[in-house]
This record gives sequence, C-alpha cells and structure tokens, in this order.
Amino acid sequence: MRSNGLTGGLILICIGIFWLLMNFGIINWSILDVMFQLWPLILIVIGINIIFKSKKFIRYITWGIFFVIIILFGFYNQYRFENDIVLDSNSNINIEKRAETTKGKLKLQLGSGNIKIKSTGDRLLRAKIPNSKVKKEVRFSNDNTNVDIDIEQRSDFIRFGDKKDYDYDLEIDETLLWNLDIDTGAINGTMDFTDLKVEKLDIDMGVSNLNLLFGDKQEKTKVDIEGGISNLEITIPENLGTEIQINGGLKNTNIHDLGWRKLGDKYISPNYDEAEKKLEIDIDTGIGRLNVREK
Repeated sequence: MRSNGLTGGLILICIGIFWLLMNFGIINWSILDVMFQLWPLILIVIGINIIFKSKKFIRYITWGIFFVIIILFGFYNQYRFENDIVLDSNSNINIEKRAETTKGKLKLQLGSGNIKIKSTGDRLLRAKIPNSKVKKEVRFSNDNTNVDIDIEQRSDFIRFGDKKDYDYDLEIDETLLWNLDIDTGAINGTMDFTDLKVEKLDIDMGVSNLNLLFGDKQEKTKVDIEGGISNLEITIPENLGTEIQINGGLKNTNIHDLGWRKLGDKYISPNYDEAEKKLEIDIDTGIGRLNVREK
C-alpha cells in the first residue's frame, strides 16, 4: 500500500509539473492530447506492473519510461505541427471556389479576441487572422462537390504579462450549404449568417459577448451553442419557425416577453408548426444574458 501511494504521488507530481510548464510557455503542447493518442501505453504499463508486482523497481522504471515517451512524443508533435503552419504577421487565407462545389464543412479553432463573420459571393472563403500561427487544410472530394476546410490557430498558453487578443475577420461563400464548427476562447463580435445556407452550426466558446444573425436561406438549421458566462443577442426573421432550448445557468432573457409557447426548457415561436423554414437552437452556457430579436 505504501508503494502504491508513492507511485500515485509521483504520477500526480509529474502531471502537475507538465501543466505548470505549459502555463509558463516552456512547452507548447497539450498533455491531454498526447495522453489521448498514447492511452494504450497506460494499459501496457499497468499490465507489466501486474505481472511483476513483487518487483518495485520495475514499477518505477516502467512509469519513468512512460513519461519519457510522453515528453518525446509531445515535442515530436510540436515539431511536426510547426512545419505545417503558416507563419505571418497577417495570415490572410483565400480559397477559390470551384464550380462543382455545393456543400462545405468548415472547422475553426481560434483563440480569444474579436470575431466578424459574414457572407461573400466571390470566394469560397476569405479569412484574416493577424499576429498568429495558422494551420490550414483544404480537402475537396474527388468530384469537387464537397469541401472540408480546417483552420487552426496555434494555442498561446498563458504567460504572465503576455495576454493576446486577436481580430478575426472571415467571409464565407453564400452559395454553398454549410456545416460550421467554431471553437474559440473568450470571444466578442458578430456572426452574420443572414445570407448563408447553414445546415448545422456548432459554437463552443469561453466567456463571450456575441451577436448572432440568422436568415431564412435554408429549410432547416440546427444550432448548438456551448460556453461560459455569455451575453448573446440572436436576431431571426419573423417568418422563421424557431425553437430555442435553454440549459445551464442562463436565466436572464427577454424570450418570456415574445409570446412564445414554453414546453419544458424549450421556447417555441407561434408560427413554428406551419413555417416553411425552421431554426432549432440549443444553448448551454453559464450565467449570462440572452436577448432574442425578431425582424
């Protein structure tokens, strides 16, 4: 029991040291990502320790080798990532349209700052991400009808006296049917989907102050929003049948004053059943405010 306690304590100490090094910016890779990729090694180490449970030195050696592998693999991943990024004080991304393309998937992984998203008619995507290291992947299907776009900003780990906010400016083609996955830190700004055909939208964010504008270009749009403390303003067309489900700590809202029907945690617009176009929004955030406007 005493040996098991010593081993467990050493493991916790090692994990704590890793997190401290990340927070001080000494290492720039996530221990969670590496552990996720190498989790089968944990089973191997545990198996070896079960077989040689009477030999304490085997336990220390195997766990020591395990953490060495984590360190080496983490730095290898960092090196591989840095050789596939665009280094530029102004990372301007322009992706041209192809005539056959009708559907798109866009995944954004961004840091904290200010964001502006709107539609465009002359490019598949235009993005400006200043003062950042950006990884971009664009994959068209064989017949060019589908495109997957991944844009990932390299994480800036917390350093004392070094807080960075970025200004993100994106324009998305208005002719494609889009599936959007947006993952950010603390974020402020406007995402204007009024002229976009959005089938599915996932937003995962930190503390936020966000204005979301939706249109009626798509028959049905499904939206999932998760975040920390959030102030949200959502603008929807009056002809759109809308259902909003509110989870978490978000209690301050004007939705009670709109005359919508309440069903459990859902609020349903009066025209929902007969509307030709529908919008379904699921919100799960911490405390904050939600303001819904119809226009």
